[in-house]
Amino acid sequence: MDTARRVEAAIDPDYLRAVVARLEGFRSHPLGFRVAGTPEERAAAAYVASELRDAGLAEVVEEPVPVDAWRLTEAYVEAGGRRYECASFGGVPQTPPRGLTGELVVAGRAGRRELDGLDVRGRIALVDWREQELWPYHVGLELGLRGAAALVVTSSEGGPYYQSPGALGTFDGLWHREAPPAVTIRKEDAAELARVAGQPVRVVLRAPLRRGARAVNVVGVLPGRRRGAPLVVAGHHDGWFGGAFDDASGVAVTLALARAFTAAGVRPRRSVAFVSHTAEEYGIADSRYDWCYGAWYQVVVEHPEWGRRVPFYLNVEGSGSKDRFTVDTPPELAAWSRRVLRGAAREGLLPYGFALGMPNTWTEVWPFLAAGVPGINVSTFTSEYDRNDYHTQYDTSAAVDFDYLARLTRICARFLLEADEGIDELLDYDARARDLRKHGLDVPGLRRTRGRGAFTAIGRGLYGLDARETAAYPHEQTARDVSELEAALPLLREEHWAAAARRLARVGLNRFCADLSEEAFACERGRRGKRAERATWGALGDPDVGPNLWRELASLRREPVARPPGEWIERSVERHLARSRREFDRRLARMAAAADGRVFPLPRRGVVEEWT
Repeated sequence: MDTARRVEAAIDPDYLRAVVARLEGFRSHPLGFRVAGTPEERAAAAYVASELRDAGLAEVVEEPVPVDAWRLTEAYVEAGGRRYECASFGGVPQTPPRGLTGELVVAGRAGRRELDGLDVRGRIALVDWREQELWPYHVGLELGLRGAAALVVTSSEGGPYYQSPGALGTFDGLWHREAPPAVTIRKEDAAELARVAGQPVRVVLRAPLRRGARAVNVVGVLPGRRRGAPLVVAGHHDGWFGGAFDDASGVAVTLALARAFTAAGVRPRRSVAFVSHTAEEYGIADSRYDWCYGAWYQVVVEHPEWGRRVPFYLNVEGSGSKDRFTVDTPPELAAWSRRVLRGAAREGLLPYGFALGMPNTWTEVWPFLAAGVPGINVSTFTSEYDRNDYHTQYDTSAAVDFDYLARLTRICARFLLEADEGIDELLDYDARARDLRKHGLDVPGLRRTRGRGAFTAIGRGLYGLDARETAAYPHEQTARDVSELEAALPLLREEHWAAAARRLARVGLNRFCADLSEEAFACERGRRGKRAERATWGALGDPDVGPNLWRELASLRREPVARPPGEWIERSVERHLARSRREFDRRLARMAAAADGRVFPLPRRGVVEEWT
């Protein structure tokens, strides 16, 4: 029996089930929650370390990661003689011990125009999260600046999240310092609560925040035959609610692989690090980049040499639901990934099919890629799951088919073993060149690029973020900004104010100007980009947040307190266009240098010594 078959034969679905059940049991609240830096997360990490040692790995360490630990113990709203069970968002400030009492105001989606007709000072705002673009932390900021005492957040029928019946949701907060406490509530309970608008309600949130707490990434190493940095396979042990699917399943896969490799007597060419990350869901307060923090800390702070030397990174996100298996892969690894998946499908390992996707910033593969490590993310997430059950109390072991998860673990073993045997041959830089051409860039030198060493320059120079923090090439947002600013100028000269406003609202972050006051927009814009105080992995992507056009848009929309439109807007847009053109040229030059092999240094903005 060859190595791969021995490894796959040692993968046990009952072990996967046991790991998920054990991790699901670490909770600070009756519904769950094991958040970075809390006793529950530390207990989960200790369990993972123990399992790695039991698997036969002698080199197991718990690497400290400084976080702002947020520990949910209780959340509810009292109104009309009834208590409604609630949750909250990671990093949100707790209420005083006796809670906060105020008159309930139904704020709808709570954009500034809806709020202009309401007196929210000292009141409790019931907010309906109706759309993907306008998040609770946006309206929390706006409400905080207007003096609201607290928020009660729901996502009504048709909203972007928590759509299953009775779903109670959470997320990382991305909370602003200026925003008040907030709790989340089921949409069914919110409908009842709205009936007592104008009456006093009490909000209680017990969730202490401890800055500078200690969380850990757990690392167990299987030594290789050659020296050098290891291949890395990882899940994350922190989680919202039960966190069984997301991501105890990924940790279970990682541990099962460690057991199977040792049981099969595998002696890899390069060492393999079996990792369980902390702070994937939430890691630090007061940051726009508060998730994927543990992985970023590991590859940028704890092991900065990994960016140049780790051969391959396999990230295992929520897996084992009865859905298709998706591999998010950079262009360089797409052909290989497709080949592995087609082989697995022929053997019956993929009963629900498979798909290839592009890496995104919602998984830990992104900071590794942007630091210069070739890697892929695997999961069975779907858009339907995201909308209905993601980050709700329905994330339990019942959501995982462990026989299917065992099949997926076998596929993960194949990825690891093949990458260990020859990552240099698996990387296809012609595919990157073709992908760049789709985005209007011709980089002929890439077709001659070979080997793992070249990927560090590619990762650090070509992985960027747009103004929404969506993964993109570094020039794409700036190119769109230039195009919209250019299109707006003739409209301004012809005094087509409404049409010009539509163009300018598409520049950078300015879509938020319609929903945020000038002060709130400046706060939100100020904490984005590579120079933000807690940029963490955001600094790797260097997002271009674009110019601040709040006053210009208010004028063009004829808002009551705005300056009348006129030539001043045209002059302002001309200045911003000149700046955006220079920025576009800078980004193209940087990308060309990366394609030619220049390795840029890792930005470390947000490292602990900068904010303790």
